[in-house]
Amino acid sequence: MHEQPLTIGIETSGWSGSVALLSGAQSLGQRALDPTGRRHARTLVPEIQSLLEQAGCTPSDLDVVAVSIGPGSFTGLRVGVVCAKTLAWAANASVVAVDTYLAIATQCPADVDLVEVVGDGQRGDLYVGRYRRSDAGSWNRQGDIEIRPADEWLSQLTPDAVVAGPGLDRHAAEAARRSRVLPQDFWTPRAGSVDRLGRQQAIGGELDDLWTLEPFYLRRSSAEEKVESVQQA
Repeated sequence: MHEQPLTIGIETSGWSGSVALLSGAQSLGQRALDPTGRRHARTLVPEIQSLLEQAGCTPSDLDVVAVSIGPGSFTGLRVGVVCAKTLAWAANASVVAVDTYLAIATQCPADVDLVEVVGDGQRGDLYVGRYRRSDAGSWNRQGDIEIRPADEWLSQLTPDAVVAGPGLDRHAAEAARRSRVLPQDFWTPRAGSVDRLGRQQAIGGELDDLWTLEPFYLRRSSAEEKVESVQQA
């Protein structure tokens, strides 16, 4: 048994993914998932098991399972959330949903106090969230995450704006002409950020229901919309 609460973080929102383990405020390690062929479903459980074994822990030692819930890849998020719910149920642990873009914001350099995090909304759109660092050092989302046409979002950038996020893959050059684009290392959420945020939320009593927790999707998948259009035809 660990004297400090044990938190595991699961991040599968994009092409790459990771898992991390936290004892109290001390990191016990982080593992990257094999991104080849988006194999989150195949590699997630073995990496969790390996990470726990390396730390001398078992699933029953876990107190909190923190999971990145989106926005992000439909398939990746579902794999992560299902794994987190199953693990929390088996370990009799609490489950905590973490805003994926908030995890990215917390990774910003120390000189950044306001950041726009963008993700690929497909069809020429971006998902856009604004996050501000408080005087106490914690990050908070400003309003809702929005779906914005990429061209419109780019046109409204100003030189004092700071941007990050996986949605910059296609738009980094244009965004850099109009604003400060953080280096690519700051675009992707890490499980180490997810487990730290999850621990903070758990301390604050922000726990989620094991049975009703779902990934955060701003829009339905293309496959779901095609099915609906066929049904309405």
